[in-house]
Amino acid sequence: MSETRPRVGHIQFLNCLPLDYALMEGGFDEGLDVLCDVPAVLNGKLLAGELDISPVSSIIYAQHADKLLLLPELSISADTALESILLVSKRPVEELEGGKVLLTSKSATSHRQLKIVLAQHYGLRQVRYETTTSLWTAGVLDEADAVLFIGDDALGAYLHQQEGYYYYDMGGQWRELTGGGMVYAVWVARREFAVAQPHMVMKVQQRLRKAFTYGLEHLSEAAAWIRRDGFTPEEIVHYIGLLNYDMTSKHQQALLGFYQRAYALDLIEKVPQLIFAGEAQA
Repeated sequence: MSETRPRVGHIQFLNCLPLDYALMEGGFDEGLDVLCDVPAVLNGKLLAGELDISPVSSIIYAQHADKLLLLPELSISADTALESILLVSKRPVEELEGGKVLLTSKSATSHRQLKIVLAQHYGLRQVRYETTTSLWTAGVLDEADAVLFIGDDALGAYLHQQEGYYYYDMGGQWRELTGGGMVYAVWVARREFAVAQPHMVMKVQQRLRKAFTYGLEHLSEAAAWIRRDGFTPEEIVHYIGLLNYDMTSKHQQALLGFYQRAYALDLIEKVPQLIFAGEAQA
């Protein structure tokens, strides 16, 4: 690892557009070695010691809390529907008992969220889950009763809904079940790195917070800059407005609530304590 250039992960999805714009156009990447990829790849590289700081699917922290420390004031969260975690089904969700549901390979948290919603909101306990690398196409539903998409794939499917399918926004479904929001991703540092370079961790954290602020202040420019096929700048601005990037006490309660529900269904081994960089680094 480098004392002057920490290795920092960055999610390629539109949900990180404010940070993306700030890093690439606002100069906030100065002094950082930034790696862009999907959440699942960043999760693996961080745990393998190939990254020092990264956003990770929130379930990853629960599974590896002994190796990671949370960065304060940073998350990817939504209070309700967010249009980018989407179950597309050939029949009403209430009729999926015993059916086959394909899960995207790009994330881990969304898998647990869906399983919790189907079990606790709809009472479905016999759904068969399989993981797929397929992108959104009508044909992917030839081999399953429903498919879960996340990120840009889900947003594209949401904005271009096809007749004959049923669409369920998992953010909205989660709100119906819990009455609260959901923390989808958190920023973490490897505990080993944080112990060795605590000041660097906080320096990166402060840089990321300022970058998000900059990106949100220039959101219209960012939406035009990204030029993402299939999405207009107006659609992108609307989508980012559904998200928030904080980690308040309310977010922490929501995160623990997610972990508690996941634990109740044996989707994680235990409910972790939320330990932030600067609080405990031994």
